[in-house]
Amino acid sequence: MFNCPSALPLKGGEGKRKFQVHYDFPKTLPDASRLPWLAVDPLTDPAGYMHAILEYATKYNGRSDIDWRIEDNKEQHWCNAPWLQDSREPLRGMTTERWSRPKELHEKQVGWAKNWAVGIYNDLACYGLGQIWSDPTFPKTKGFSLPDGALGIKLLFTNATPAQVPFLSNSKEWEVAAGNDGSIITMRMLQVDVSVKDKRSPNGWFFGTFMYDGTKAGKTPYDRLVPVGLMWGSDPDLLASAYYDKAATPKESWVNPEEAQRFYALPRQHLGLFGRANGPVDNPKSGCITCHQRAMDWGRAVLANSPEAKQAAMLLPDVPFDPFIDSDAKAYFRNIGAQSPVPNTQTLDYSLQVAKGISIFRAWVLLNYPDHAGSTTDIPPYPFAGLLMGSQQVPTAGAAFDEFNR
Repeated sequence: MFNCPSALPLKGGEGKRKFQVHYDFPKTLPDASRLPWLAVDPLTDPAGYMHAILEYATKYNGRSDIDWRIEDNKEQHWCNAPWLQDSREPLRGMTTERWSRPKELHEKQVGWAKNWAVGIYNDLACYGLGQIWSDPTFPKTKGFSLPDGALGIKLLFTNATPAQVPFLSNSKEWEVAAGNDGSIITMRMLQVDVSVKDKRSPNGWFFGTFMYDGTKAGKTPYDRLVPVGLMWGSDPDLLASAYYDKAATPKESWVNPEEAQRFYALPRQHLGLFGRANGPVDNPKSGCITCHQRAMDWGRAVLANSPEAKQAAMLLPDVPFDPFIDSDAKAYFRNIGAQSPVPNTQTLDYSLQVAKGISIFRAWVLLNYPDHAGSTTDIPPYPFAGLLMGSQQVPTAGAAFDEFNR
């Protein structure tokens, strides 16, 4: 199962090239001294910082002969995160993302838009993933931390058309097995996210997002990717009372005003809550880094609809249902640095794909080898109140993933 690229169906894709997982995990720590974004100050030149990252990631992966098939990139080392086969479609390895509600992307978007994404990691991040998965039957998350220079990049595609979202004109197109039955639909690049471990960030990470803008000049679709925002903190004091009563603005985000203004008249109003950085596909009640700092390992399976899942939902801060309740927003928008979002659990260093893979693995072990569930973790299982390891109900691993990705 570790090497399974996709467990989802494919209809009508005979003869098409399939997605292959690529686990290029270096045994020794790669050199981080020549990374191009290190020459740019992210706090004074956020757009320049983001462009340096984008150019590094697209230089080879974006070539037409590679086109993000990272196993074909012989110039750089990139890898995928393991154990997402239950959610990866079989042509591009894309996983479903949050769908865009009507008019979240453009006033002409009158229906829901489906969004899918694929993420990859550079050699420094892959070294960190290899520390977890050196033994595919026993992920070791104790003390996990990615090295400085670790980079993740995620390409998000949508089934919205240029007629519905005009700035998608001439965007990059992929065929994706995104139908419920595995049928193939055409999707267009809408958003590109980057996350980089950088000690210049107060919380250790910078999260940036680009959006495709067909009105811009450029020879390739990547030339028409425009930085939307860069985020390095959650702005915990930027609450509804401060935003409305004191006209407070984010201090730990940079947002491109030219692109942000596209959304002021739409129902979402802002990309992230009260002007925080976020992507056009993302939840307007959240922000990039705040969402990703939830990545952690319970040390045990947390299965959908189980008593553990109910306790986990209370322990792990989530997007506030009502962001105008200051206490709820403050519980979510925290700056936690290198800590875990829940005491007595293991942080997974802002990597949600790593966390989802660990979650699916633990559920799969419990489903197929319940006697080994307690012996495939090197951290203590979280002591949920009144529960024993053997007392859990056993649904499918996919159900556990759905709960984590709720």
